[in-house]
Amino acid sequence: MFLRSSFCRVAAAGVGAWLALGLPSATASAPSIVITNLPAYGSSSGNLSGLVLNTTPATHAVLVFIYVAGDWYSKPSCASQLTAIQSNGLWTADITTGTSDKYATEVAAFLVSTNYSLACVNGSASLTIPSQAEAVVYANRLNPSSRHFTFSDYGWSVKTSSGSLAGPGPNYFSDSTNTVWLDAQGALHLKINYQNGGWQCAEVISDRSFGYGQYRFSISAPVSVLGSNTVLGMFTWSNDSAYNDREIDIELSRWSYSFGSANVANYAISPYGAGQVLRFGLPATATNTTHSFIWQSNSIAFRSLNGGFSASTAASNILQSWTNSTAIPAGGEQVRINLWLNHGTAPDNGQPVEVVISNFTFVPLGTPPSATLGRITGLTNGPVEVNVQSMADYHYQILSSSNLTKWTSLGTVLATNSGVAFPSLPVSFQFTDTNTVSSSPRFYRALTQP
Repeated sequence: MFLRSSFCRVAAAGVGAWLALGLPSATASAPSIVITNLPAYGSSSGNLSGLVLNTTPATHAVLVFIYVAGDWYSKPSCASQLTAIQSNGLWTADITTGTSDKYATEVAAFLVSTNYSLACVNGSASLTIPSQAEAVVYANRLNPSSRHFTFSDYGWSVKTSSGSLAGPGPNYFSDSTNTVWLDAQGALHLKINYQNGGWQCAEVISDRSFGYGQYRFSISAPVSVLGSNTVLGMFTWSNDSAYNDREIDIELSRWSYSFGSANVANYAISPYGAGQVLRFGLPATATNTTHSFIWQSNSIAFRSLNGGFSASTAASNILQSWTNSTAIPAGGEQVRINLWLNHGTAPDNGQPVEVVISNFTFVPLGTPPSATLGRITGLTNGPVEVNVQSMADYHYQILSSSNLTKWTSLGTVLATNSGVAFPSLPVSFQFTDTNTVSSSPRFYRALTQP
């Protein structure tokens, strides 16, 4: 099911045409803040910069924080906590005023009024979002020494524990291609292997923070491959201890319980007190399942489906659903997918364990916006370039037709913004149709996927 669409026509001669169908507005009613320039990890030059929307610059300022070596710090300094906003909404902050600042792995920026007066953050393990904050944005920085790859159009790094035990488990985690890899179809494989004298587990971490929205994980493997003490985790996490590390879990495991051959899953929101965990069984015959949660400021709604995602899922395909409104964390997380051993003990059958994650998708809250097809350029008997104006974090399917009746899918594109989250700004991308343009006209269409 596709919710929104737009289309335009290109003549065989390849002369570009404009079709203005209403670019999604760059503004919203609520104040917002975005990061437009994030200096690279390890760089001591270049400033953090961004933009605020729907607020009065003269009465507002930006609070900037960095996370380095396990602690948070105010930037540029305690003596200068507030970063001024220019009349056009732009702001710039120096985040490398300390010797180790260039190694910060996370950055946060809060929009506050100029009368903000809370204490400076100078080496705190947690960063609580103050009640005065009118808007918040987080951005993560990739350590270039980590193994990195692209899966489902998002960037990921691979966790390694460098020969020492690490959580969860505890376990040894390896970044080798024997534990984490992509197949020819682009699916993610995670495998627990016995290598280097011990069992090595697998975990991948998203480059960026996503915040509120829907998180979907599609698994192309029978849940019965998981032994009694093997855990497949799909969750959000922050190294910031505030908000219980922003941990929202979907986990498939029998947890070494005496449930016989039952395949068990659970939804959980940290801290795991009463009412914060739902445990349920999954049929062993389920070989393709989709697990998701919709994270809002006041609730998290989980759902597990038999088969792939659909915007109008039949009730018979719903394996489990659960909504919780207790201890909901604020945004500022990264997505993690891991395969590990409960208590760090060997797989119960002594054999390697492998699972396949066919897809991960994030969809922002709200109604998916229509794409706008912009200028189209191309030559007769040559490729055609289609400019698509859209909103970041939505997927758009591009189709072509010669008669407006039969449409052919050319591919699906995730509208991105170079890894920094601009949740309320439009973005633009080029799609290349490599099919030869004949003497007849060709029409193009962009469909927003749910």
